[in-house]
Amino acid sequence: MFTPERVVEELEESPGAGLIAWTTRFDALVVPRDVGMAAMVVLEKVAQVPCIVTDESVTLLTLPATGRYAKADRAGVKVRSGPSDWIAVPPSHGTRWDTPPWVPQTNHPTVLLHGADVGRRLAEAASSSSTVKLAR
Repeated sequence: MFTPERVVEELEESPGAGLIAWTTRFDALVVPRDVGMAAMVVLEKVAQVPCIVTDESVTLLTLPATGRYAKADRAGVKVRSGPSDWIAVPPSHGTRWDTPPWVPQTNHPTVLLHGADVGRRLAEAASSSSTVKLAR
């Protein structure tokens, strides 16, 4: 039987191996890192939004079947949803939790937000991120 510790050991011993989670119990919004981290600053004031970070992207988890409401023609937002989609999760190589999908003190699952609520913050972050890039 695999324990969490054994899974980490297996991943460390197998370069290129990773853990995946099918997007059936949540939707995933994959966005450029600068936009995602800017959105997290705002989102952390509202709720604990599960967030996976890599060198190039941020993946935010929302309620199942609601990710499409975050997209709304925003460039750079990729929605992963349903049994045919998946995401890499920590401790897969190059991934880490910025905000885990559980409450650290209790290990109870985090309540996920609707994709539209997360999408509004992403739009604000993308707008301010574009403004910062143009100002440089």
